[in-house]
Amino acid sequence: MAQPGLLGKRLVIALTDSNGNVLKKSPEILKWSEEEITTEDKKHPIGEETEYSTSTIDGWKGSFSGQDTNGAYDDIVDARIKYQKETGDTLSFSIFTTRVYKDGTVKKYKFTDVTFSGYKADVDGGSKAINNSINWHATERIPL
Repeated sequence: MAQPGLLGKRLVIALTDSNGNVLKKSPEILKWSEEEITTEDKKHPIGEETEYSTSTIDGWKGSFSGQDTNGAYDDIVDARIKYQKETGDTLSFSIFTTRVYKDGTVKKYKFTDVTFSGYKADVDGGSKAINNSINWHATERIPL
C-alpha cells in the first residue's frame, strides 16, 4: 500500500483520434490538479429514521499550469482550433499520469475523452517566462 508523501508525478497529454489511438504526445507537464465530479442523491423516506444516500462519479475535471518551455500549451490549443474548423466538433484527448510514492509504489492512470477549456496565458514582460493554464474535463479515470 502506498505511504503518504508523493515524491513526484508526471503528466503527459496525448492527442488521440476518434478510436483512441495516440497520434502525438506532449512533453511532460508538472503542475496539475484533478477532482472527481460527483452527483449525490439523498433520500429520507417518510416514517423511516434512516437517510439513504448514493454518490455517483460522473467524470473528472482539473487544470494544469506552469511556464511554457516547449510550446505544449499552444500545441493543444492549435490542435483544438484546427479540428473544430475542419469538423465542427470537439477534439478528444487522453491524459496519462504517473505517481511515485515514498515507498516506491507507482500508480498510473489514463483519463479518457478529455476536452479542454479556459486556456489562459500571461506574461510579466521582459525576459520572464510565459505562464499558462488550461482546464480539462474527462469522462473516466482508468488504472493502468
